[in-house]
Amino acid sequence: MSDQNKLQQQLGDIAVRYIKRTLGEVDVLRDHLQNLQNGQLGVLKEIEHLSHRIHGSGAMFGFDDLSRHAREIELASATHDVSPELHDKLRRHIDDLAAAVGAAAVERNVPQ
Repeated sequence: MSDQNKLQQQLGDIAVRYIKRTLGEVDVLRDHLQNLQNGQLGVLKEIEHLSHRIHGSGAMFGFDDLSRHAREIELASATHDVSPELHDKLRRHIDDLAAAVGAAAVERNVPQ
């Protein structure tokens, strides 16, 4: 196997690990949203931080759709406007992110 092929294989393996991790992080985002709705305002910063990390890593691995949805979550949570509208917006963006991660998982044959 050439060095180029080894590098491509390693990057593919890292991308698969990223997808697996992100599948779990979507559940964490959903839990954080539930906690936010229950009045735990501190989780808004956690949502912002986690979505920022998902956004950056997704962009690095070329998962543009996934990265875009994570960025929307990050931007929405950065407003610190804890209103029912924010909850709805975050839920929609998290659902969109979940769909994008699911699509990436199917594309890479990653079990969900």
